[in-house]
Amino acid sequence: MLLVLSGPGGAGKGAIAEALVAGDPDLNLSRSWTTRPRRVDDAPDAYVFVDRGTFIAKREAGGFLEWNEFLGELYGTPMPDDRGDLLLEIDVAGGRQVLERRPDTLLVFVEAPDDEELRRRLLGRGETPERAEARIAEAARERAEAVSLGYDTVVNDDLDRAVAAIAGMLAESRP
Repeated sequence: MLLVLSGPGGAGKGAIAEALVAGDPDLNLSRSWTTRPRRVDDAPDAYVFVDRGTFIAKREAGGFLEWNEFLGELYGTPMPDDRGDLLLEIDVAGGRQVLERRPDTLLVFVEAPDDEELRRRLLGRGETPERAEARIAEAARERAEAVSLGYDTVVNDDLDRAVAAIAGMLAESRP
């Protein structure tokens, strides 16, 4: 089973993913690759941070289930092994690629309560005002694409409630 969490930066996907994996021994978190610089709030194992050439070499070797360029940086999900259910924290374009390969994927779009709260969260984690505004503009585009792909939407206005809602969706989707 694949669970894709998408949504704008600052919506709380990382916190939700961490709680879901901690509460479900059958759910594993995929560790994406990226060319973006490490942020001050990134956990040491948040991503595999690589240079552009290393990323492109892995992509050309067929090493990613999905990959995308977002605001000038590359992101990719390594091909999964068969070690249980897998949670992917990726953007909507990546979700589209995964859905094309695995139509049984559960797609969940995580929203902040509103753009003001999203802005506050982005600035609080160290984004520049310009980068925060770019992410908010991108969020509107992603939201529309998520609807067209049939994503379920969860508003993260309360972490425990959002985690419980997604855990329930996952339980219903498992065979």
